[in-house]
Amino acid sequence: MKVAMVLWTSREIEEIYNCRLTPGLEITGISIDSRTLQPGDLFFALQTNQDDGHKYVQDAAAKGAAAVVVSQQIPGCSCPQIITDCTFKALQELGRYGRLRSKAKIIAITGSVGKTTTKEVLRHTLAAFGEVSASVASYNNHWGVPLSLARLPRQAKFGIFEIGMNNPGEITPLSEMVKPHLAIVTAIAPAHIGQMGSLENIAKEKACIFDGLSAEGVAILPADTEFMPYLKTKACQSYPDQIVTVGEAATADIRLIDYHTDEFTATITFAIGGREKQFFHYPLIGRHLAHAALIAIATAKALKLDIKKVLKQLATVPAIQGRGKIYSVNLKGQPIKLVDDSYNANLHSTLAAINTLNSLIPQGDGRKVAILGEMLELGSYAIDHHQQVAKACVDKNIDKVYFCGGMAMKQAFDSLPEAHKGNFVATAHELIEPIINELRANDIVLVKGSKGSKVSLVAEALIAANKHEG
Repeated sequence: MKVAMVLWTSREIEEIYNCRLTPGLEITGISIDSRTLQPGDLFFALQTNQDDGHKYVQDAAAKGAAAVVVSQQIPGCSCPQIITDCTFKALQELGRYGRLRSKAKIIAITGSVGKTTTKEVLRHTLAAFGEVSASVASYNNHWGVPLSLARLPRQAKFGIFEIGMNNPGEITPLSEMVKPHLAIVTAIAPAHIGQMGSLENIAKEKACIFDGLSAEGVAILPADTEFMPYLKTKACQSYPDQIVTVGEAATADIRLIDYHTDEFTATITFAIGGREKQFFHYPLIGRHLAHAALIAIATAKALKLDIKKVLKQLATVPAIQGRGKIYSVNLKGQPIKLVDDSYNANLHSTLAAINTLNSLIPQGDGRKVAILGEMLELGSYAIDHHQQVAKACVDKNIDKVYFCGGMAMKQAFDSLPEAHKGNFVATAHELIEPIINELRANDIVLVKGSKGSKVSLVAEALIAANKHEG
């Protein structure tokens, strides 16, 4: 049985919150959700517009919470209670202390697409060089970032944190909390453009990640964006030791020279600083996913790590659920390939996913099938962006297209030539039955859409059908 490492001692917690705890009490984790709480966790009873964590304090205590952080005394609670004016501010405070005591190299990642993929590729790559702590799932907002910092083990050699945004002004305070040694912008694309208003505004907000960059830190920038000069200027205001650019542009410091797929494995050829070409094999399929590997190489270069060892690690990166993971599915006795990219979507990532589907060659009489959920938070851009997606499906020779969503999706579907039309429905759930009934042997199926479209239900149904067959 694995023994949980001590994350925080009672003495540390007493100093941070000016409280008294049971001598020798040890905290082995941090929780804000009693459903997933583990024995030894410190539970924060957060209050939101949707719910109040104080309702779950008794449950947390019963499951073995080491202590609970509350804004009011909970009668009958069987574990120590730390009473504070605001439990959210208390979580932020613990996160700041977690950052303050850490000697790890801290990496912060933002960008319109690719944050989680880049984080997971970095997590796997850096694990060859020491203990890595990284934010769980997409914990990249006002509560996810301090929670991830509070979970940062004192002995970690690397800490990796996503920083996201939905509205202006959200990235600066999070970056200043994380205080990264390396600040990475993956890409500038029209995610949340409905709230942000323009790509320029998105670029300005993403550039705020440099507001927290530590002195003599490193900025890693996307070389292929039109906003690269702005990002570089903004980064320079933090006096970085290095600025490293990544992409396909001839000027990129870490440059993608060639990308080739063969039987669901990619071969990536790249060069560092214009020097001799190198290549490595990469299990994540999709030219856009190669960018995460290049960022890992840029990170290794900035940290002066062994590049050969990095390339060896990149060859064994595990596929990430919902972000282009490929499944071999036995559907009613017929083999199909499922490309599950259903976690989220915007125009940039959806076009990239369609390009990936286009690059894959079905066996026999198999077809290329796109199952697409609505892209959300687009505001006045919704109709145009969905029309672009429909056009891309035709231009990239996608045999059958299935859409689900609202008016913008319906209009886009109606614009398709009849030969490409699969089906249009309002909800993802309505797609499940026709998809299962209409797929053929050797079809390659892409599932992609915004999280709110719930198109992931289709991917889950196909995977479940495969398990049932097995």
